[in-house]
Parts: sequence; C-alpha cells; structure tokens
Amino acid sequence: MPWFDELIERILRSRKQEFYIVASGITTSGPPHLGTLMEFIIPSTIVKLLRSRGLEAEHIFVADVMDAFDSVPAQLKKFKELEDEIGKPLARVMDPYGCHRSYGEHFLDEMIKYAEIFDALPDTIYTSEQLYREGWYDDYLRLFYSRLDEVRELLERTALRKLPSNWMGIAKPICQKCGRIDSTDVTYFDGSRIGYKCSACGHESYVTVESHEWKLLWRLDWPSRQDFLGVDVEGAGVDHHTRGGSWDTAVAVHREIFGKEPPIGFKYGFVLLGGRKMSKSKGVGSLSEILEIVHPCTLKYFLLKHDLEENRIFDTNPRFISQLFNEYILVSRGKYQDEKQRISWQLSCGRKWEMSIEELAVHYQLCGSWDRVLEKLGAKYAETIRDLAPYVERWLSRGLISDEYIVKISPSRPPDELAPLVKEFADRLSPDMSDIDIHNLVYEIARSRGVKPSKLFEALYITILGKSRGPRLGRFIKSLGIENFKEIVRKVLGD
Repeated sequence: MPWFDELIERILRSRKQEFYIVASGITTSGPPHLGTLMEFIIPSTIVKLLRSRGLEAEHIFVADVMDAFDSVPAQLKKFKELEDEIGKPLARVMDPYGCHRSYGEHFLDEMIKYAEIFDALPDTIYTSEQLYREGWYDDYLRLFYSRLDEVRELLERTALRKLPSNWMGIAKPICQKCGRIDSTDVTYFDGSRIGYKCSACGHESYVTVESHEWKLLWRLDWPSRQDFLGVDVEGAGVDHHTRGGSWDTAVAVHREIFGKEPPIGFKYGFVLLGGRKMSKSKGVGSLSEILEIVHPCTLKYFLLKHDLEENRIFDTNPRFISQLFNEYILVSRGKYQDEKQRISWQLSCGRKWEMSIEELAVHYQLCGSWDRVLEKLGAKYAETIRDLAPYVERWLSRGLISDEYIVKISPSRPPDELAPLVKEFADRLSPDMSDIDIHNLVYEIARSRGVKPSKLFEALYITILGKSRGPRLGRFIKSLGIENFKEIVRKVLGD
C-alpha cells in the first residue's frame, strides 16, 4: 500500500472526526534547501488527501523565529556583520538584504514563495514570535515550573541525559544587555519573573512572563503549541523520532503533564544530496540553484514517490536529472505500473510533456527560436514548450546537455561499404513519413542488406553530424526536414 493511503488510513482509524489540523514548522535560519520542502509538501499532501475523502482539513505552519541564530550560512558569509548577531533570536537578527524587518522574516518570506511554487502553501502561517507575544505560551510556562521536578525527570528519561538537581531551564530568557537567547541560564522563577545569568556577557537580571522576552525549551515548546493549536497530525524527520529524540519527549508531555493523547505522529527520511544531508548553514542543496535546472513538478514528484521513511537521494548530476525528467514523462504516459509513482505524478501537478528536454533542445538548436519550434511541432506541444523552454536554454548554456544531443550540422562521408545503404535510406524517405516510420526504415534496410542496424545508425549520424551518435534519428530528421536531409546526403555522396 502506498504511504499516502497507509498514513491516511492510520489517521482515520486513530481519530474519527470531521475536521483535522495538520501541522508543520521550520526554523528560518537561512536560504531554504530541498529538504526544507518536506515540511510543506508532505503536510499539504495529507490535507489534500483528507479533503478528497470529503473531510475538512487545514495545514498550519509555524516558523520558529525565536530560535537562536547559531551560524552564518555559507551563502551569506559575505555579510560580515552577521557574525555580531550570533546567539540572538532570528526575529531580532538584522536582515542582511535590508528588505525585511528581520533575518527570520526574510527567509520565512522566501520559503513561502517556494511553497507557492510547489502548490504547498499552508492555510495558516504563524511565527513563534507572534505566538509568544500574544501570550499563548504563558500558562504552559507556569505549568511546567509548578511541576518542575516531574518535568525534569521526564526530560531526563525521554532525552536520555542527566540534568543537575538544581536545573530550572524550562525557558531561555533573552539577555536584556547583549540580546542573546542561547547563553542565558535560569536562576529563579517566582511566578511572574524569570531570573537569569548570561554566560556571554555576564549580565544578571530578570524578565517577566508578560514581557515575552523568553522562549520555552524546544522539547517543551513543541508539545505546548501542538496543544493550544489543536494539532491532530504532525510529522518530523527521523532524527526527531529516534530513541531519545524530541518526539519521545513531546508524547510524554502530552500524556503525563497535559493528561491528553498526543497528535498522530509520523516520520520521514532525510533528503540527501549526493549522499550528504541537506544543510542551510553549509549551503548544501540550495533550492534556488536546483530550481534553475529542474522543474518544480519533477522535484515534487521526486519527494513524493519514495516510501515515507525512506531517504531521498538527490543529485545535480545531469544524467540523474535527465533520468528524473524522463521518468516523470513515462509515468504520465502510463508506462509504469508502480502505484506510488502514478499517484505521486498526480499529486505533483500531473503535467503531460510531449518530449524530453534533450529532444526539445534538438528542435531549439535547429530552429533557433521557440516560435519556430512551436510552428514546426504544432499546438500539441505548446504546454511542453512553455514549461520546459527555460530549462532547455539553461541546460544548453551550462553544458548540461549530453554531447549526442548537441546539434551542429557537420556533414561527413560515411564508411564506403555503408554509403549505398545511406543513399537507399535517403531515397526511400517521403514527406508523409512519421518519426517512427523513419526510425523503423533504418532497421528494415539494414536487415535486408545483412548489416547490423547500429552500424547503419552510425553511418547516418556521421553523414549529418560528423559523429557516430546523436539524437533520436526519426525525430531529428523530421525536425531537420526530410528534403534538407536528402540534400545533405546528395552533397556528401557526390550525387
């Protein structure tokens, strides 16, 4: 059973209701990467599938802009001033581009734009700064401090670590002197004030609960927001679901502190780039760079087609991307029987492209403009050209098209023993022949003359291109023009 059906069935078995809230969230700590998309594509897909069954569902998303800015991403190293912002909440870090109120807001906005591109925009978007400022966490902070010994024991048990007996780190206050949130330790809580000492600047003071100059420990923040947002379903990466991971803590908090059942949780595998984990800080898997050469529909298909907990290994190698494009096209034509692939194609916007990027590149090179390509191919190819033309141009300009699809008419004489077969082939071509007819004619002539078809194909490519390999011959000759091909053969053979 595909993961889509399996997860939906599990949700419906666990909670029989008419309305479901599906949640997700990320820390907007830098430029989005391909793995970041999982927090948008997977929950939005679940919501669409629930709605397809006549149920109501909503995808809510929380941007964790109260988390500390822990490092400058590789792509932003040129902004030296960001080094001075380390340790501050992302909502208080400067936007190096100067177009948003903060760093966290800038990269949230960037991620929202990508979510729109992938048709995975959440129904409701919150920032953690907003939720804290509006007081949603206040009662949870007081609750956790009122049961400090229980919370300490729960954290030790679920996080598999020992805490000091005087530990009070339910929350992280924002230092009122240096602005850091990563270096403060709680020294007391009296019900309205949170005392702290900052190890970065040495400042000792307090913040009030009502000031909202604090953030709960992540392992307590997560279940708290799930509770007050009424979350029914939420997924996370496998790292959160390992033994001692934050999901274990969240489940225990729901059951032991809140006295409620936790949301339905699920885990998904990592998205790897050439075997490496995607990383904002290291600049691995930059989404903007990948989208320069890969259509969003094929990327979405790639992320959905794997089993939910399976790692998705992506590569920017042209061969890998070409195979992904071509697989997408074959699935759209019903050439695969795998149900996961078929449903993934449907959920990824279900585009039907008439030819591959390489084949389209051949037409573009021969025609010189997209208007002429469309005129030659006809209206049936309009959507394919509209969707893939930008990628064809980038692939050609960046040298990503394999040599066999690089078209440079360079007529050369074929081997003497095959020249008569090349002439016969040219003589038997007619304007009404389809690309398949042309392709099959090669086999017919070769076999009737006791020659391997591959040898005649090589001879024909040499005749036109001066090399032994090239694009699919039938389509290539149709695009070149049968009369043009015949003229090339006449000149090459001296007839």
